[in-house]
Amino acid sequence: MSVPQDISPMSGADAHRAHVQPPAREGIWAEIFRYRDNRVALALIVPSLLALILVQLYPILYTGWLILTNEKGVFIGLANLTRLTSDTIFRGALIFSLKMAIVVVPVSLLLGLGLALLIRSEYAGRKAIWISILIIPLMVSEIVAGTMWKIMYHPTLGLVNVPLTLLGLEPIIWLMKANTAFIALCIVEVWRISPLAFLLLYAGLNQVPRDIYEAAAVDGATRWRAFWDMTIPYIRPMFSIATILLFVWSTRTIGTIAATTAGGPGRATWNLSWYIYGMSFQRLKPHYASAAVIVMLLMTYIAGAIFVKYLWVERKQR
Repeated sequence: MSVPQDISPMSGADAHRAHVQPPAREGIWAEIFRYRDNRVALALIVPSLLALILVQLYPILYTGWLILTNEKGVFIGLANLTRLTSDTIFRGALIFSLKMAIVVVPVSLLLGLGLALLIRSEYAGRKAIWISILIIPLMVSEIVAGTMWKIMYHPTLGLVNVPLTLLGLEPIIWLMKANTAFIALCIVEVWRISPLAFLLLYAGLNQVPRDIYEAAAVDGATRWRAFWDMTIPYIRPMFSIATILLFVWSTRTIGTIAATTAGGPGRATWNLSWYIYGMSFQRLKPHYASAAVIVMLLMTYIAGAIFVKYLWVERKQR
């Protein structure tokens, strides 16, 4: 005796859900080309992008040839890259670049965020004037900034040592010792690039709707809780942009070092940019120095890839 089975027909809604497959997830390029404004923007960017590629194609190919050959033009493969692993000068320059980024980037971000919050608050009047004053360091070249700060760091005549002499203390010879030279360079870089963080974070703060703070106040949230739970998520993408740009600027600076310490004392303030310059033009080893260029580009590429992926995920979640 067969067991009766339930063969009641499915309703229309159930049948529809059973046959409709979930939509496939679109890739980044498919989503970009779906909107007309994005297609127009890409059409306007492509000519400039092609010109940029053509201008940079020859230097990239030439650098690749330098890496694979020695100073006599003989093909040596990846020998230049493998030599970097045992080069103590290169390791010192790489460590110095990373140390400088670890110090300069967080301090510049915090200073830029503090200035952005201050200028956006009701306590700051004539905001346009204050913004124009605060971004002056961005308009000063590295060489000019380094020369100005070198004069300020002068042991007897510099303004930096004036408070010490007034207190009866010995002036600090900032640029002649390794530890103080590192601190001096970090101060210069923070002064020079923190306005960039300020501009980006100020633009991000202007995108935060003010009514969310009123809703938070009604719910009894403190200012700190409202800032942490509401302001930070809104400015996180701009925070990421500021982080990667400050990282690139702080690790590639060369004009500031040239104008202040010239890599000294000894090789205490050699970063990757100064290492490439020294190997190329002082020791006349451009083939070997090009291998360090690849390391710098790879470091920037990794940081940029993390930044792009993070921004895309953040934008999809909002």
